[in-house]
Amino acid sequence: MQNRRAVVVGAGVAGLASAIVLSRLGWQVALLERRERLKGENLGMVLWASGVRALRALGVDALLDASGTPVDRFELRNEERLSSSFAAAMLGADDGTPSVMVHTAMLYEALVSRLGDNVQVHPATQVDRIDMVDLAAGDASRRWDAELVVAADGIDSPSRAIIAPGSPTVDAGAVCFRGLVPAHRAPERTTDAVEIYGPDRRRFGYGDLGHAGACWWATVPGGMRPESPQIQHELINRWFADWPAPVGKFIAATRPSELTQQPVRYVWPVPPVFHQAVGQGGLVLIGDAAHGVAPILAQGGSLALEDAVTLGWALRRTPESIPAALGSYDRARMARIKRVARLSRRVHTIASGGRGVTKSLLRAVPDSWVQHQAASLSDWQPPR
Repeated sequence: MQNRRAVVVGAGVAGLASAIVLSRLGWQVALLERRERLKGENLGMVLWASGVRALRALGVDALLDASGTPVDRFELRNEERLSSSFAAAMLGADDGTPSVMVHTAMLYEALVSRLGDNVQVHPATQVDRIDMVDLAAGDASRRWDAELVVAADGIDSPSRAIIAPGSPTVDAGAVCFRGLVPAHRAPERTTDAVEIYGPDRRRFGYGDLGHAGACWWATVPGGMRPESPQIQHELINRWFADWPAPVGKFIAATRPSELTQQPVRYVWPVPPVFHQAVGQGGLVLIGDAAHGVAPILAQGGSLALEDAVTLGWALRRTPESIPAALGSYDRARMARIKRVARLSRRVHTIASGGRGVTKSLLRAVPDSWVQHQAASLSDWQPPR
């Protein structure tokens, strides 16, 4: 595969991981990114054991390179009581792989540092056209020809409409506020990762980031808030004023300038295919561009890394035919993606069921079922 040309559209986690994989296989890679700088967000995220395995396959150590913090215990609560608690060690299956909380910017830096010399980064490039006749991607003034185009440009990827027009982005009618609190301001925590379900479709979660501090997220119904960060901060205080500790402490420890918000959206239904052959090459969707799942189970980062590693496996397995390799990629990913997407959407629907619904279900569901579902999300291994 020496001297083959690939274009990767988007330099998020999925795009960076794909560029690393292709570079290692000897491809010449053009990495196109709309932002002016390659920089990760100042937020926290969960990498389940499956995502940690994928990182290892990319040559990145989640604990050392990405400064990750192992999650020893997960808890689910309603606003009154603990509903479920399980050790994260059981998610690592037989190999003992931990689930990890990572600072997104540190993970990003670790991935950027693994880009090979044959990856050329083109920032400030807003890709607005993909040529499906003579395969190429570009903007209004430039064009990059390729044998493979990897669309890793997020949940609003225009490329998905080319491959799967019946799989739109769905607005879930909620917005997620997120914050990261530096270590010197972070409140004391009794466990590593917690998700609390409350009335009126509200949720609050937090996780430990070790020396980087702690992160939290709050989901509320409605759309993006147009108010200033100061007003947004006051609204979050009001919405969660009567919730149990340490919810209020996390909000109070966060400065308004440290808040971000984003709408809760997902891709549904899952695309029937993730690729389209173009002559002897092809276009393939990766990460949220392919299957942005409802974020309630925090699977997005792990799935993106799994995608990239699986794409590399498929191209190594069938080096003489890119279309055949992309077919192998589809078959290897489809069942897992559908399972995660269905479960994520189902849990999101339950959590959006209104006052009393989530609380009653959390009380009724046994720990063993929750643990089984969590383990099934983390059981992916890199294909060989």
